[in-house]
Amino acid sequence: MNTTDLDAAWLDSELAEAEWQTASSGGTNCVEVTFLRNGTVAFRDSLNPEQPPLLITDEGYSAFAVAIIRGVLRRPAGLDADPVTATTKNNVAPGWLAAQLGDARWHFTGPESIEVAFLPRDITAFRGPKRGPGSHVLIFASSEIGDFCEGVRCGSFRRREDLTLSPPSPLELVH
Repeated sequence: MNTTDLDAAWLDSELAEAEWQTASSGGTNCVEVTFLRNGTVAFRDSLNPEQPPLLITDEGYSAFAVAIIRGVLRRPAGLDADPVTATTKNNVAPGWLAAQLGDARWHFTGPESIEVAFLPRDITAFRGPKRGPGSHVLIFASSEIGDFCEGVRCGSFRRREDLTLSPPSPLELVH
C-alpha cells in the first residue's frame, strides 16, 4: 500500500472520526497518532491540528518505532542552544526554519516511513514519504518528542485491535 494513492474523500472521513492517541505527560502539547482502517498511520501536532497529518504505512510505522526503541534516532549533542518550548515553537522565524530544514541531515527509517531531522534550538522535524506539492514538515519541541518516544518504547501507540486480548488457550498437560 502506498499512502499517496489514498482517496481524498475516504481520508477526510477517516480523519474526521479518528481517535488520536498521545503519550503526553500531562500537557496538551504532543505528537498525536491515529491508526486508520486501511493500514495507514497518521501523525499530527496537537498544537496545529489544522495542518494535514503525515501519513505512513503500518510497515513504515513499525520501522520507525523499531528505530526509536533501538536508539537509532538520537539527537546529536551541541544543537540545543536557546531551546524552544512546545508553546513557542510556532513563533520561530519562518526564514530561519526554512534554512535549517534545507541544511538538515534527515534520518530515514525505511520506505513509507517518517524521516527525522534534528535542528538547533531543540527542534525535531518529521516529514513523511510524500514529496513535492502538498508535502510538509511537522516540528516538535524536546518535551513533545521525549513524551512521544517514551510512548513508543512503552507500547502506547497501537492499533485498537492490538488491545483486544484473546482468551488464553486451554492448557494441555504433557505426560
